[in-house]
Amino acid sequence: MTEALVVGAGLAGLAAALDLAKAGIKVTLAERRAFPGGRAYSFTDASGMTVDNGQHVFLECCTAYREFLDEVGASDLVKLQARTDVRFFDVRSGKGTRLRESSWLPAPFHFLFSILRYKPLPVRDRRAILRAGSAMRRESGSDAESLGAWLRARGQSDGAIQLFWDPSIVSILNERVDKVSAAQGIFVLRTAFFERKAAARIGVAEVPLGDIASRAVEKIRQLGGTVEFNRKIDKLPSGPVISAVPAKQLMEFVAEHPFFAPARAMETSPIVNLHFFFEAPVAAPRFFACVGGKLQWVFVRGPRVTISQSAARDLVDRPNAELEREFFEELVKAVPDLAGRKPLKCVIVREREATFVPSPGSASRRLPCRTPFDNLFLAGEWTEGAWPSTMEAAVRSGKRAAGELIRRFHLSD
Repeated sequence: MTEALVVGAGLAGLAAALDLAKAGIKVTLAERRAFPGGRAYSFTDASGMTVDNGQHVFLECCTAYREFLDEVGASDLVKLQARTDVRFFDVRSGKGTRLRESSWLPAPFHFLFSILRYKPLPVRDRRAILRAGSAMRRESGSDAESLGAWLRARGQSDGAIQLFWDPSIVSILNERVDKVSAAQGIFVLRTAFFERKAAARIGVAEVPLGDIASRAVEKIRQLGGTVEFNRKIDKLPSGPVISAVPAKQLMEFVAEHPFFAPARAMETSPIVNLHFFFEAPVAAPRFFACVGGKLQWVFVRGPRVTISQSAARDLVDRPNAELEREFFEELVKAVPDLAGRKPLKCVIVREREATFVPSPGSASRRLPCRTPFDNLFLAGEWTEGAWPSTMEAAVRSGKRAAGELIRRFHLSD
């Protein structure tokens, strides 16, 4: 029987290995670290506390990821909103507002009233946002133009970009509107906010991220697959291989070839997460967004509060003590229950290359699944596809690579 090798036990590799195992193919999933998850993982700190590397949310429209959770028996480990409802805290004024799905208006009008009541912006900007949203339903945007330029050409003020569009795009694409292509930005906004009423509902893990990845490993093994940790692949083997590793890591075991040149040039963006631990549970919404200050997103689970900062180039090299002091000061303004309380500790996690940057022209740098090497197939959120650097893109790419390998080697009907 032909044996397949999948390199990398992130979501792309897990999804690829799962589909191969389901097809009855003998598959080995090799991971050079001691645990699965890729860039959505958990670790144990010096005190024995389990910590996620960051907050990884998904939306209802992430259908491939949600199906993956169902297949590996992990749907019970996450919680999806029954109705989109996101609180926004304006650090400048101390006032809150909400982006909430209407109970009776159909798509694409289900956020109409929330946007008209969006307190951080004056009424004229709220109306302009609605006009831009209407344009997004008609236009796809260009990969050669930035989303920022596209928005400004359609009447969006600097305030609207700073307090509405940037927070929305940074949380999804890990980059600001002036650095992402209009095509990629409009795709995610239209998919999440305009096509279906339920699409923007947010899902979060209620357990450490490592528990979800472990369920996938268990499922692959149950189906007859092999999963090996602490195994590094140094050169391309002769049999069928799916590479499900980041672009730069791929270069470590493939031969020099012009085909791979775009992967070398792929720009990435960092994310910094600050995990604060307290003695007692913190009274606050499960998650909320912030505008008008430094804070971006805050996640609360029991006595643990996580601040997630995307597009964090200005933070990634700063000392821990500075970051902890600066962000805790602003966090107290957003969470009144923290007034007078001190954290037991703060664990700061830096993902220096968290996602690729979907900049203008980046679509041509995303490599296709099939390569010049007959036995090598590529997976990973950075490879060719409509979705940006997300868990959804990772799962889709893994499934696509598994399908291509099966077809190429005629391994299954």
